[in-house]
Amino acid sequence: MRKENLLKKAMEHTFSLGPEDLASNLSYRNMMYGLAKMHHILDGEVLCFFGPDATITRNPGRWRSGFGYGAVIRWERDDVAFPEMRPNGCGMILVKLDELPEKSELLERVTRLHESDVSLDGIKLDLDFGKGNHFFEFYRPIDISTESDGRLEMDKHYAILHCSSQERKNEIYGKVDEGEWIDTPLGNISVLKDRAAKEYFKLWKDYESFCKKRREYLIKKVLGTDLTVISNKTHQGLFGNTEIRLGCYDTLDRSDRSDLFPMTVGWEHPVFILKGERNLKDNVIEEKGFLERAEKSGMLEKIRNINILPHGGGYRLDIAYFDIEVECIGKTRYFTLRGAEDAISSKYGKIMFTNPKELPFGYRGEDVINKTLEYDLARPVAKLQPIGTLKV
Repeated sequence: MRKENLLKKAMEHTFSLGPEDLASNLSYRNMMYGLAKMHHILDGEVLCFFGPDATITRNPGRWRSGFGYGAVIRWERDDVAFPEMRPNGCGMILVKLDELPEKSELLERVTRLHESDVSLDGIKLDLDFGKGNHFFEFYRPIDISTESDGRLEMDKHYAILHCSSQERKNEIYGKVDEGEWIDTPLGNISVLKDRAAKEYFKLWKDYESFCKKRREYLIKKVLGTDLTVISNKTHQGLFGNTEIRLGCYDTLDRSDRSDLFPMTVGWEHPVFILKGERNLKDNVIEEKGFLERAEKSGMLEKIRNINILPHGGGYRLDIAYFDIEVECIGKTRYFTLRGAEDAISSKYGKIMFTNPKELPFGYRGEDVINKTLEYDLARPVAKLQPIGTLKV
């Protein structure tokens, strides 16, 4: 297909619950290029579905490759993999405990951990409690419903560790350079085929298992072993040979034998614990105007079983703009934001960039939670009040 037809195909097969803000719109525009390249390789049949937290990725390689964040991407062939999406195994472990350690005791434990050579499965750990949006956070309950089936209790405390594995991430990211580089009308793309694709997924499963084990190991090192693991969910990675989730859960994921999912939107906002269930509901499909396009593209049953749930609010970009222009020069995509007026009189004028990482950013708040509940993506079972955040 020609470039214009590939981009059109990508748009026809993309559906979004994302907000009408700059981060969401930039992510959508950038994703069309990565998806169009996938359509070229697979001759169509690629689905992309953005959740209510659709946003930019601040990973330069992932962005340059044409991918955003807060989305599920599915394709048809299990003998083809696309390592440029760079799954990193990021996730959150939620635990319940009788009492939180005193501040002095907590800081002493973390200090000892940082100053010692901590290893897991023979691998020295590179602690990342404060890297990017990773954190330890502690909570008291505000409200717990009977739907938690006694797993959450009002007289307990709770903690979340949000992290991935810095030590082994290059094993996954390095597969980009091992792929076959294929030229498309929208630039080249790294592709793993046949045995290489199967080996890639096998490596991913081992890596994800390590990430989960690492979260449980570290949270017990800091908080002690007298705790109960409520859930330990991945929200960034492969969920099968033909599916990746970039910053969102699979509501039917029971790999940790739990149907509860924490959703965090910043330390100044409550955390919601949600019970995952099948989505997208038909009434939402109709209300969002997806029905006719989904039927025409053959994607209706797929989006009825997209089972998407944000893990957080996503990045927010507080820049006033009127329009986004995308230009491809050579192998580089340039984004231009036009201010609300012409370039001469606008407060901001034009902002031109290749990667949004350097743009000023914050995090969205409870609006994303409200949309998650409005779209009936999951049911709330508890609300927790943050009482302390640790980033070191």
